[in-house]
Amino acid sequence: MAQYRVSWTVILDGYRAVIRRLVLLLAVALVAAASAGAHGPATAIGRAVEALSQGDVSYDPLAAASDVEAAGFEALGGEGVAIAFLPEAALTEVLGGPQAVVAEIAREAALDGSLVALVGTQLAAVSDSIDAARLATLVRGAEGSQGSPAARLEVLTRAVRAEQPQDEGGVPWNWIVAVATIVLLAGAVVARSRVRSRAPGSDP
Repeated sequence: MAQYRVSWTVILDGYRAVIRRLVLLLAVALVAAASAGAHGPATAIGRAVEALSQGDVSYDPLAAASDVEAAGFEALGGEGVAIAFLPEAALTEVLGGPQAVVAEIAREAALDGSLVALVGTQLAAVSDSIDAARLATLVRGAEGSQGSPAARLEVLTRAVRAEQPQDEGGVPWNWIVAVATIVLLAGAVVARSRVRSRAPGSDP
């Protein structure tokens, strides 16, 4: 009987070792997959991701807009809107056209809100706060506008900003009232316990 118990212990220990190895291999595979999915700094997408991790506007010197034109977009970025100027070469770095390029940048940069971009001479946008169908309408409208690529991107950016949900801000009165109520109740409980402890006949 003792011999059987020892055998089962050995089997269970073996299973545990196998499971630990499988978990370790799975973790390594997930890390490798995440690393493989990220574009490096030598790519247009990678440079945009790095730039957007530091600010609201990304500009590539090979974009279809000048640096002077791009500088004017600093005032349009922020508050949930990011802007990217990308060269046409970015279209070769991921399948699916300009929309896929912008979606990849937003994914890798872990952006919240909306990202509008000029990819070569084409406009694209992604958003987690504006309906996809509505966003596509805004892109089509901006594409049909007159002017240079930068001018069309400005039209799109302003349209997206107009529909971007705004942070209400202000004083969080609900939280203040809740905290004040808790503090008052806690104070009342403490005061009541002190009165009881001082009452005649109470324990010292």
